[in-house]
Amino acid sequence: MNSFRSPGENRGQYGLVFAVGLAVAFLMCFVGMGKAGASSVSCSGTVVPNAEGHAENELTYNVKCDEDIKGYSITSNRELAYFGTETVVLGTDGEVAEGESFGCEGSIPSWGIGCQGKMTAGNTVVSGVGTSDALCEASVQPKFWATALTLQDVKGTPTPFVSEPFLLKTEPCKVLNPTRKAKAKRDRLCAKVKSAKSKEARKAAKKRCNSARAAVRNLRAA
Repeated sequence: MNSFRSPGENRGQYGLVFAVGLAVAFLMCFVGMGKAGASSVSCSGTVVPNAEGHAENELTYNVKCDEDIKGYSITSNRELAYFGTETVVLGTDGEVAEGESFGCEGSIPSWGIGCQGKMTAGNTVVSGVGTSDALCEASVQPKFWATALTLQDVKGTPTPFVSEPFLLKTEPCKVLNPTRKAKAKRDRLCAKVKSAKSKEARKAAKKRCNSARAAVRNLRAA
């Protein structure tokens, strides 16, 4: 797994730049495409738990597109706590594709990341993300989407196009019981308040405990 960006590290600085870039690309599409259709690229991929990962709730994703791409984003209905800042691009033969890669940026925590680079049609980009909570700690099934940035010919001019979001395949959770899990998490975190060995540690533990209690209340009120 690549190096991961952790909470509080350059929060949003580069993710904001990429988000602005995507916004500009959207505007260029609308201004320059005239009667042209939407992005023609099609992408697919998977998101699976990484049993050999070094971080909690670590997931590995891969994305493959049928056109050359210059960037992509990964978004989710699960809050992301970290992500791989670099990627590996594999060719159709399964070997590393020379000269192809992406650099990823985004805020932490967030609901998605943006990646810039290049990948040839048919190749596969592989990297990782991690969720703030266990994947099945929610009332709905986990979902992840990939959106691709391509260059398409519009009246002889290469023009940026952003694709629709493509749903990535994810193993569905067999059990979704957020209230029970939230209570267990509350009890676990609140128990650490008494065992804290310093004033600062106790203060941090109380904050986490109160947050966990609020999560249980919100679930009961839903």
